[in-house]
Parts: sequence; C-alpha cells; structure tokens
Amino acid sequence: MKRLRRLLLAASILPIAGGGTSAAPTPSPPQVSAPYPVGLSDQRITVNGVRRQYRVHVPATLSGAPKAVVLVLHGGGGKGLDVASSGQHPLSVFRSVADREGFVVVYPGGLPAKDPKGKPGWVDCRADNTTSSGADDVGFLAALVERVRTEYGLTTSRMFMTGGSNGAQMTHAFAFNRADLVAAVGTGSGSLPLNPKPGPCTTGPSRPLPILILHGTGDTQMPWPGGCVANVGGACNRGQVISAEATRDRWLQINGLSGVSPSQTVIDGNKKDAGPGNRFDYAGPIPLQWWRLDGAGHTVPSQTVLVSPNLLTGVQNRDIEFAEVVWAFFKARLPGGP
Repeated sequence: MKRLRRLLLAASILPIAGGGTSAAPTPSPPQVSAPYPVGLSDQRITVNGVRRQYRVHVPATLSGAPKAVVLVLHGGGGKGLDVASSGQHPLSVFRSVADREGFVVVYPGGLPAKDPKGKPGWVDCRADNTTSSGADDVGFLAALVERVRTEYGLTTSRMFMTGGSNGAQMTHAFAFNRADLVAAVGTGSGSLPLNPKPGPCTTGPSRPLPILILHGTGDTQMPWPGGCVANVGGACNRGQVISAEATRDRWLQINGLSGVSPSQTVIDGNKKDAGPGNRFDYAGPIPLQWWRLDGAGHTVPSQTVLVSPNLLTGVQNRDIEFAEVVWAFFKARLPGGP
C-alpha cells in the first residue's frame, strides 16, 4: 500500500531545472487573439483580386474579445478614411465611445469615384449613379465583416454597420444584400434609391433588421423630399433617391411595423442650431428608430465636433451626438440586452 502511494505521488510531480520538482501545470484557458494593435491602425484586405484599405480602432482598455464590432462608413466625395481622425469629423466620435464601452471600430475605405475630383465613395443600390467606381462593395464589406468577426471569435449578433451620406446609402445596400451578416444597422442622411438595381436592391433584404434612420429636414444634398443626389452641376449624374419619409416607410414595411404608432421624444438642448431633434420609436420584435432633425442640413449631427454651416451642407444639428445615439441603439440589440 505504501509503495502504491509513492507511485501516485511520483506521477503527480515533474522535474524542473536544478533538480527540483513542481506540481503538474493546470491547463490555461484559451486566450482571445489580438489581431490589431491598440489605437488606430491602417490595414489591408484583398477581395476578388482588389486590395482594399480599412482602419481599425482598438481601445487601450480592451482585454479579451470586444463587446461588439461597429463598421463606420464614410460619405462620398469627402474625407474618406480620414473621418477616423479624432476631432476632424463627427464619425471619429465612435472611437471615444468605443473606448468607454469596450467595442472595436472599423472604418472601411471606398474607392475613388469616376468624376474629376476622384474622391472615395461607395457603390450602393443606385442603378442611375454614373460616377461610382463600379467596385463590388457589398462583396468587400461582406469579406471584411467575416474577417474581423472570425479574428475576434464573435457571432453575427455582435456585428453592426453604420454610415453617413453615401456611407448610409451603402449601409442600406449592405442590409438589403447581406442582412445575414449584421445584427442591426444605422443610417444618417442617406435615402433609398428611386431607381434601384435589380435583385435584393429591389426586392429587399432576406430578413427584417433592426434599423436606426436619421435625416435632417433641411438637407439638400440628400434631399429630404427626394430627388437628385448632390446635384451641384445640374446633371443628376449621382442618381435619384426617394424621400426620407418614404425610406422610413419602406423599412417599416420590411420590419412589419407599418401599423405601429411610434412614441416620440423631443431633444432640443442647443437653441443655436436650426431646430430640435425628434426621435420616434416604432416598437416591435424588429424595431425601427427614426430621427427627424428639424431644419438640419446634410452634416452629421454632433455636440463635440462642430461644423460651420455653408450653402451646400446647411446647418448642423447639435442637439445629439450621432455616434452616441447609434451605439445606444446597437447596444440594446446585443445578446442579453433589453
């Protein structure tokens, strides 16, 4: 019996350097990989032979997997990936929200448009936009969503997409084509096309999707009543969109909310802008949150990154922070949320 005890004891210890002994190590739990450095970094992905750019913001306080990943799409003809630069654009505020809330922000980059300025933009659902690059942006974004989701070991229930202007139109297009890859979307100043491409752009998404839609009534670049997009030269070569309210109504129909009466909240913290922000919540299994910004123009609303009004973009709404209201909507859709 004593010999058996000695054998069992010997089996439970291992030799170490210097002739000592150590208890058998306890297996460590698997560690979540950290595919991107802390802070903002430039990255590349090749999709269908085309090398594409994106930027990733990782909070310094993040340990383990993020709470979520939010893809933020820039507008067309503007700053492109530089919307991620802190303080330079209201979409950069997603970075500070991510630092506080523990999610990762991904800023994908569109390709240059076919116009004299050659600024980056997106190929969305407009069939009559003759200035777009012609790239397969749905395919690019789908590959990017899947890459980042897999790298962090997340489920689709933690993947979200949002954007402003042309980025909002691309978010609509992605939702119509690949609703299976995101849990919810948010759009700012981007309407659905009057002349959509055939297929999902016309028939609609494969499933309903929680969505936040925001638009200013004074927007002339993505005209509130519908019409030509950014029609500076009068050629209407960027295509036409339906009205902001018709865009809302289409999504209400998609989400089975056409007969729902919304609750309304008025936010008017800044009396120096054009008017209050009006939030309408259409409750249901697949909810829709609609923001009507009275008098506001095309600029992304913000309380921290202030943009001076001009004849093209109009007056910025400063009652709300776009990044905050979008994240609050996404956060409520996370597993275990309300």
